[in-house]
Amino acid sequence: MTIKPLTYEELISLALEYYEKGGDGVYECWDEKYFNEYVETFGPIYKSNALAIFEYDYEIRKDFEATIW
Repeated sequence: MTIKPLTYEELISLALEYYEKGGDGVYECWDEKYFNEYVETFGPIYKSNALAIFEYDYEIRKDFEATIW
C-alpha cells in the first residue's frame, strides 16, 4: 500500500472534517497558492502531517484562550 500525498482539495476536505479540532485554521486561511508554497518549501503533505498541523493549531489556540480570558 502506497501512501500518497494530499492534494489541496483533499487537505481542505480533511480540515473541514477536523474543523473543531484545529482544522479551522487551514480550512479558513489556506488557499491553493499557500498550499503550493508550503509543499514547495516543506515537501508533500500526508494525512499524518495534516493531522499534526491541526493538533498544533488546536493546542496553540487552547493555550491562547486560556491566557486571555
